Amino acid sequence: MAQRDGAAGSDRARPEDDQPLVSGPSLGPIQYHWVAAIVVCVGTFLGVVDNSITNIALPTLSQEFGRPADDVVWVALSFIVVSTGLSLTMGRLGDLYGRKMLYVVGFVVLTVATGLSAIAGSLEELISTRILQAVGSAMTMANGAAIITAAFPPSRRGTGLGLIVSTVGAGAMAGPALGGVLLDLIDWRAIFWTRVPLCVIGTLLAWRLLVDGSPLNRPRGLDIPGAILLFGMLGCLTFGINRGESLGWMSPVMIAMFALSAIFLVSFIIVERRSSSPIVDLGLFKGRGFSFGISAAILQFMGMSASLYLTPWLWQYGRGFDPIEIAAVMLPMPMAMMLWSPISGRLSDRLGSRPLTTLGMVCVFLALLLLSRTTADTAPLDFMARMLLLGIGASTFSSPNTAVIMSAVPPQQLGTASAAQTTARTMGNAIGAAIWVAIFVSVAGAVGETTDALSPAESAGVIDGFRLALLVAAICTAPGIIFCMVGGQRGIRIAAGKAAEGVQAVRAAIEVEIAAAVPLYRGQKSVLHGENGVRPLSSSSNRGRNGAGRAPTAEPVRPHERDSA
Repeated sequence: MAQRDGAAGSDRARPEDDQPLVSGPSLGPIQYHWVAAIVVCVGTFLGVVDNSITNIALPTLSQEFGRPADDVVWVALSFIVVSTGLSLTMGRLGDLYGRKMLYVVGFVVLTVATGLSAIAGSLEELISTRILQAVGSAMTMANGAAIITAAFPPSRRGTGLGLIVSTVGAGAMAGPALGGVLLDLIDWRAIFWTRVPLCVIGTLLAWRLLVDGSPLNRPRGLDIPGAILLFGMLGCLTFGINRGESLGWMSPVMIAMFALSAIFLVSFIIVERRSSSPIVDLGLFKGRGFSFGISAAILQFMGMSASLYLTPWLWQYGRGFDPIEIAAVMLPMPMAMMLWSPISGRLSDRLGSRPLTTLGMVCVFLALLLLSRTTADTAPLDFMARMLLLGIGASTFSSPNTAVIMSAVPPQQLGTASAAQTTARTMGNAIGAAIWVAIFVSVAGAVGETTDALSPAESAGVIDGFRLALLVAAICTAPGIIFCMVGGQRGIRIAAGKAAEGVQAVRAAIEVEIAAAVPLYRGQKSVLHGENGVRPLSSSSNRGRNGAGRAPTAEPVRPHERDSA
């Protein structure tokens, strides 16, 4: 019976291959993998909102504390530098000591730090609490995708990871809007204390509902020198990229930052090759799925950052729109990501990742190319349609690509892969923003430094700067199409594999039916032959002679037995 049940369908032919790595109790009718997805999405939403909601408050903070913009920018920059520098280390800690523990501790740290930020009495205190927030955010964001990957069976993993991308879109859409409302109605402290209840709820959900995997197969030991070198490398690089435009790319500070970053990188590689428990297993980059997936993600986020950072400048200074109108023009992109990402993840479970990641990257390339054709006469609806295409392309790419990256590593390194995906997103956005803003300013000039209305020539310069930056962004994303075509899983291969499993399942079912029918056939034949001098052998005698597992056989009836009968 077990064999027959196992052969009932291709999806049950080998059930051990489609089991989640971690199972937990259901919450009523909600299965555990959906429970884990809900908890992770809460943390992801809070992390994305935390980054975007603070940026919009920087001018207000400058007025509140009476400090210049170069000082206030550290409220945002300290968070970016610390969270980026710690992501891979926190992912590795999740692999070593349990992802639930890191996730719960991260929520606790985030809750406490958010509350402290709301009562900060000086800019220095606020920056300190933001650093603490970055530590908690790194713990949660670095392990979120790993928790979902472990909770979902392989056949539904893309669906689960698609929810993370959808949540990122929702957070990106809600952050600026929520921040603007709170700043207008209350004050800057409200952007922190209003999120404390959500952080408390997230902490309780993670503590009560998440389940950790078995500690038996976890790796042992943390490469502390590697962690320090990695933080130094990513921290210096992130700082240099974010501040290069304002401080000057050839200034002594920037040269020192990039030189230190290179030194830290070389030292990190040397240490990791010799470490028995490296922060990042460099052998992962030998696999096409992981290396090409990370590379494509960096290029995609670089291209997306051009529209995110430059669209407000285009419509405010190039077209004279107010902030509410600008938010409406940008809305289709995060809306598309929020709604389409779960669908693309589900499609990747059925069709494979390669066709979807390739199609998504092509859409991103075409959308950026169309955005680079924006003119002073482009209608807002036309621009919104191009932003919609960009959002559809990003969501079509991101969910399957995340599944490729997470499926390319062994279970004991899921935290590292999850953190690598987070780092790719952060570095792609940071590198892209620095490049596109530099290109934009080189053409448009120093816009935004005065409240006076721009002249027609200056407005035209803003539009030309936007067009050039978006064109270069489109060109930079083009290699990502090749990475997607080379890496990932082909849909036809998955379909062929499922078809082969189906054929094997049908064959196994037929063999089971034949094996069950042969003894009956032999028994009926023996009864018929018994009327002509052949009788069936009793099951007990057959079992004693041939063994308990063999089918009954028949033996001739001797002449004296026939006469006596």
